[in-house]
Amino acid sequence: MAPCAPDAKLRAAATLVFVEDLDSLSLCEDDAHHLGEVLRLRPGEAVAAGDGAGSWRICSFTGPKAPVRGRAGGSIAKASRFGLEVAGPVHHMERPLPILEVGFSWAKAERTEWAVAKLVELGLDFLTPLMTDRTVVRPDRDGATRREARLRKIVREAAMQSRRPFLPEIGTSQSVDAVLGRSPASNIALAEPGGSPISLQTPIVLVGPEGGWSPRELALVDNKVSLGDGVLRVETAAMAAGVLLTALRSVAMTPPR
Repeated sequence: MAPCAPDAKLRAAATLVFVEDLDSLSLCEDDAHHLGEVLRLRPGEAVAAGDGAGSWRICSFTGPKAPVRGRAGGSIAKASRFGLEVAGPVHHMERPLPILEVGFSWAKAERTEWAVAKLVELGLDFLTPLMTDRTVVRPDRDGATRREARLRKIVREAAMQSRRPFLPEIGTSQSVDAVLGRSPASNIALAEPGGSPISLQTPIVLVGPEGGWSPRELALVDNKVSLGDGVLRVETAAMAAGVLLTALRSVAMTPPR
């Protein structure tokens, strides 16, 4: 695959927002608030609207308008004051292949959230929080559900900030066994010191906890890839895997001979 630079108009837009329909351009309340109250865009500024599946168009920001009055005289939410108008044709991008996934052991909240945001910025397609045999941070079911919802929000925000027309997916917490159950073993590699150079032959790379993989998990997956000669923290290792995979896919880096 030849290198592909981001579209100049998409890159130059004030931001990217995701909408359900590229014709109606209806903004959710959070996005309208972000554009109008946080970024403080001026009427007429260019905003890219995308559907999260590779299609996008340039729009013109509208607002602020006079608040709409409710029956009791109060104004409706500020979000109703802001909107988008079509300012360009719909563009369609082909999804880069192969689909890239990084799975990584749960860590402390801020470290996990940092890793998710950076992996999205890099262009990973799928992210998976892992519950490994030696994972120390083990949220209960309710805690995991809350954290997963928070991570989905971070994925969306990071994709908007980095102008990613494809909205990455983030799965629920899984074990290595579960990943093996849904993907061919030949596509999966464990990040492990002493492993082979990373390659697109294994587009799914799993990063274990700082205590390392258990002997049971090491025996489950034949492919091992190296991320360097040191012991990395979870978020650093996840970032390293993401950088290497996306660089190989974009031909920014050539595979070792």
